[in-house]
Amino acid sequence: MKQFNFQKVFYKQFHIRNGINNNDTGNHTTQSLYRRSLRTLSACVLCFTVSFTCILQPVHDTYAATQEDLDRANAALDTLKQQQAQLSSDFSNLNSQLETSGQRIAGLDSQITQKQTEINDLQIKINDLSNQISDQYNSMKLRIKYMYEKDNTTIFDLLLNSKSMAELLTRTEYVYQISQYDREMLDQLNDIYMQNKEANEALTADMNELNSLRSQADAEYNNLNTLLSQTQTQLDTTADNITEAEQLALQYEQELENQRIEQERAEAEQARREAEAKAAAEQSSANTGISYDVTSSGSGSPLAHSDSDLAMLAAIIECEAGNQPYIGKLAVGSVVINRVNSSRFPNSISAVLYASGQFTPVASGRFAIVLARGASDSCVQAAQEVLNGNIVIDALFFHVYRSGTDNYGTVIGDHIFY
Repeated sequence: MKQFNFQKVFYKQFHIRNGINNNDTGNHTTQSLYRRSLRTLSACVLCFTVSFTCILQPVHDTYAATQEDLDRANAALDTLKQQQAQLSSDFSNLNSQLETSGQRIAGLDSQITQKQTEINDLQIKINDLSNQISDQYNSMKLRIKYMYEKDNTTIFDLLLNSKSMAELLTRTEYVYQISQYDREMLDQLNDIYMQNKEANEALTADMNELNSLRSQADAEYNNLNTLLSQTQTQLDTTADNITEAEQLALQYEQELENQRIEQERAEAEQARREAEAKAAAEQSSANTGISYDVTSSGSGSPLAHSDSDLAMLAAIIECEAGNQPYIGKLAVGSVVINRVNSSRFPNSISAVLYASGQFTPVASGRFAIVLARGASDSCVQAAQEVLNGNIVIDALFFHVYRSGTDNYGTVIGDHIFY
């Protein structure tokens, strides 16, 4: 591309318009007039450049500051969401532990009930045995009393009254057997009584241990319930903080969008004035034979692309025009391709999309989400058509159309393109 030598063109036009021959350039008056005119024109050009620099620089600075605010808000939002995920996991674990603790308490209650039933049943047996021992003891006393006191006959008399040795032995054996039976029955009952008493003591010890475990389980359950309540409070607070952070991020996104629109307006106005200045310069230099390379956007020719390019173009179309008519989707895609074909922007789809401050969905993170899951079929189709050369509008910028404010450009759907 040839460099535009503004001074050379002005010099030639100065001579042509003032009727000065090239051979007269050494004339002092001519040189003085030329220098004054050149200084005047240079001052105008300088004022034009400085004025647009003053307009655009604050816009860029403000956009960068807001982008930093958005980045910080998104970072805080990510941190809050990580905290929320951890708290949700903790809440789930605590809830599971609380359920297990409740089941343990229910199991202990069942064991305590069963153990109490065993103790009650055993106590009934012990009471029955105690009664049997008492009855046996009383029966033995009565028999002894009977043998020693019946009809004022002593046991010695009973033996002496035996008519024969056999009868004596029989009566002696009888008395012995009765006495032996009473002793054996009493010993047997006492043994059973002691066994049941020991069993009852063991059951009571088991019951005490179960009650101790029940108290520990109650303390554990109450502690888990307290932790669960505290975690729920933290979850509620974190959810509120996330809502506030999302609203703040959305506010910054809207500010970025407004600043982007203003930046694009300023850049479009600068481009328009530069184009007018270049056109005027070309018109002025038409008689000198000087030519200038003017870049146009939107060639309408198919663009060589990869699957990644198609996916990215479809994703930005969905983010910017997912709810727009199909022609609106094609128009957004056309702007991206026009930028790729323009010398004012990077020459690849990815570089155009990721250029700083150009597309709000890229800055906010929505673009990455859509790119990860894949764009809708209609957006993929629109992207493919645009890549195949279906450029529907010759524009480099677009934003949401604002009635009463936007007075130039082409309105398609909810957007204005320029």
